[in-house]
Amino acid sequence: MCHLPNIESPKLGDKAAWAPRLKKGTDVLAASVLKGMGAMPAKGGNATLSEADIKAAVDYMVAQLK
Repeated sequence: MCHLPNIESPKLGDKAAWAPRLKKGTDVLAASVLKGMGAMPAKGGNATLSEADIKAAVDYMVAQLK
């Protein structure tokens, strides 16, 4: 939900905003979600998410940029 409009994060589908993040690779993006980054809490605030859940979410978000 954090990457929807009206939230201060790169929006789902915004290629320009995601470009510098994508250069780091999906493993780095997933690690940022797992650990938390800036205002984003670890696992997006959902401690029940597994590493596989996070990876799947990152893959989904990246796929929206193609």
